Amino acid sequence: MLLLRPLSFFFLISLFSLPAFSQKISVTGKLTGEVAKMVKEVQFVCDGKMQRLTVNKEDLTFSGEIKMLEPQFVEINSGNPKPQAYYMVPNEKLTLSIDKPSLQESIVTFGSNKGTRLQGIFNLYYKALEEKGINMKAREWQQLLFGNNGPLVHAEASLNRELTKQAQFIATVPNFRKDMQLFMKSFRNYTAIDQMTMPELETALEEVKKANLKTIAYTIPFVKEYLTDLTNAYAARTLQKYGVSYDASKQRHFSQFIAAETISKYITNRTIRSYLFSEKLKIELPVNGLKNEVYVNYLYENSDQFVKDFYQEKIDQLRENKAPDLNAARKKAFDFLLHDSTGKEYRLADFKGKMIFVDFWASWCAPCKAQIPYQKELEKHYAGKDIVFLGVSLDRSKEAWLKAVKEEDLHGYILHAEGDFKNAFPKAYGIEAIPRYMLIDAEGNMISDNMMKPQNKKEIMGIIDAELYSKNTVEILEKHFKATGAALFESQGIEIRYRQTVMTFNVANKLWYRYPKQLKLISKMEEAEQMRQIVGKSYFMETTTIVNGDSVNTNNPSGMSMREAWVSKLSGFELYLHKMVNNVSVKFAEDSHTTGDSSFVFQLVYNEKKEKYFINKKTYLIDKVIVLTNNQSPRAGGGFFESTVTYDDYRNVNGMMIPFKINLSNISTIKVEHAEVKPLDADFFKL
Repeated sequence: MLLLRPLSFFFLISLFSLPAFSQKISVTGKLTGEVAKMVKEVQFVCDGKMQRLTVNKEDLTFSGEIKMLEPQFVEINSGNPKPQAYYMVPNEKLTLSIDKPSLQESIVTFGSNKGTRLQGIFNLYYKALEEKGINMKAREWQQLLFGNNGPLVHAEASLNRELTKQAQFIATVPNFRKDMQLFMKSFRNYTAIDQMTMPELETALEEVKKANLKTIAYTIPFVKEYLTDLTNAYAARTLQKYGVSYDASKQRHFSQFIAAETISKYITNRTIRSYLFSEKLKIELPVNGLKNEVYVNYLYENSDQFVKDFYQEKIDQLRENKAPDLNAARKKAFDFLLHDSTGKEYRLADFKGKMIFVDFWASWCAPCKAQIPYQKELEKHYAGKDIVFLGVSLDRSKEAWLKAVKEEDLHGYILHAEGDFKNAFPKAYGIEAIPRYMLIDAEGNMISDNMMKPQNKKEIMGIIDAELYSKNTVEILEKHFKATGAALFESQGIEIRYRQTVMTFNVANKLWYRYPKQLKLISKMEEAEQMRQIVGKSYFMETTTIVNGDSVNTNNPSGMSMREAWVSKLSGFELYLHKMVNNVSVKFAEDSHTTGDSSFVFQLVYNEKKEKYFINKKTYLIDKVIVLTNNQSPRAGGGFFESTVTYDDYRNVNGMMIPFKINLSNISTIKVEHAEVKPLDADFFKL
């Protein structure tokens, strides 16, 4: 699961002014490692505020005093994106060394004092997890704990034994035991959020409210992550409860607004609430600006002044360039009664079996007349098809209406709505201004009562085609399957070697597939000196994932997702595999990004994903796939994100058409280096 990480809140809390403190820690330290020279300062966060110690350019040392009110976890940031928390006690001397093997990593080592002894007790928890195979440096490590409480029970028992063993020493630092209990509770719940039901989430939120957290709780490991994901999950389950689905790439605020209100309701500490709201603003403003202004205002107005001061200039700039937000809804068709120039009556039922495009216009409406040439293009394109175009005049004067019909050279169903805007038809849809367009399906159901203008030819044709060609689904699919040569899968396997580029990373992949559901994928990030400095050497480990029926075996936790997503690895053949192996229903889609001249658009819904396939009308190969994908996990708030995959450079490999160039949302590209169609032994895919 790849999540967009917000900017570090250190940039925000650096604005705080520090009051006088009566306690302090004297700090001396040194940086080592390949990228140590890139670190300019070491930052310490305690009592909700940040203090800096400058790194000496010559010998990479730093020293100074850190002020603090009471013993607590202190976040230390030395250039890594995610700060690390260590337990510290006031009025001590602290010596530490920070090794920087990469920009992503900081290995901090402490000299001996009371704080480091307490930190050692805390670290027993993570050591116990490692004993049970939980490597928290691995990507998607949380998945290893889904439905597996054994490692947590072992770690909690290990830490509790040590707390009991060293009770006399721990009693000298009263906060420590309570901090450990809050950590263990937060960590356990954090790992279970994806699977928590609504009642369980509500119980957890009530516990948070009763805990009445202090500000220093925010730096206890996994507390802020837990609070964020817990409230996001509550929002996701609320949407699920009421059957609400939405596209998070366009309406991110939809669930996040619920999450923000949940934070206000259950988190009593105003400073912690402000920190959590500031993190949401750091995501919302760069992505959506003020598109969701009510949501932004809620975060802003319910935060402490330091948040308002930090964001005021940014919000003022966005308000100067605010863009409108438009939505359209689907409704039932009204059973209208209209007349032509001879007085003949027309009702909705008269057009059953044909789609109806309705144009409300008038002789006095200049914008209406401006759209007439575009509408004529649509009428010409769909001549002889099962669609009719109704020009419905709202003129009060019949003479003015007929005069305009002659002047504009209008033909077909030219009808009049007696009573202009008071006519029952426009009145049923609250029409008070024209032009206004509607689209009704062949069964008399409203597709849209507020269509875009005819000048938006591509978008309108995509919607119309979705209806017109739905009857030919089987025929077109068969032509597509034949064009790809996918039927060979039933007798042959396939081996593909390809290189995937993700920004500045290159990944070498080898893939083998055997019908119906056996797939093996070996991936290795190509190691480069610069990237190794940024992410560390462990990132370049080779991973292997094998799908064998419904079983998955992998040395990469994120590879478990291939149980549901293996089809997407076989680019160009997805429709065939979904239809023939997964028995997924395929139908024509309504889409706003296609042209009626170039593509058929199919849609399927599978594993809570909506996938749209654009089939080239000449080659019958897939040009593009749009996926409302990755129904976000509860901890991310629910909703869908849209991704686009385009295919190019199809090559005939032993009778199968394979795309050799693939682009994934302009973020990742794939270039196939070798492809071979050949028999594969079933034993090759054994677990």
